[in-house]
Amino acid sequence: MATASRLFVLRGDSNAQALWGFLRSNWRSMADAGKPLAITVAEHKSKRSIEQNKRYWAILNEIAEGAWMNGKSYSADAWAEFFKRKLIGTEELPDGSSVGISTTTLNVEEFAAYMTRIEAYAATELGVELI
Repeated sequence: MATASRLFVLRGDSNAQALWGFLRSNWRSMADAGKPLAITVAEHKSKRSIEQNKRYWAILNEIAEGAWMNGKSYSADAWAEFFKRKLIGTEELPDGSSVGISTTTLNVEEFAAYMTRIEAYAATELGVELI
């Protein structure tokens, strides 16, 4: 069953008014239906930028072109999975295997730090100096 959710980023009066209108129009009917709304207020942190994404894949492609591990070369996609598992962590799948936690969970600052760690690993462990 899907969970209803709505994100409001409060950048101005119109956003705040939209939030208030949404709450005014929906909170009572949801509560009466036994599905009360829960509200969390937190600082909004942007996800990675398009420029960061382009740089990320450029880095992975450079690593794929220049790095060998255990006598083999690997694709940019394989390196992406490798770094997710090594630097972010893993998530267990229903069959007991695991997959790297998605980089989409990182905000702009976290993603920048992640790319810096990849660059350092590429230089120190793989001998790949990135441009």
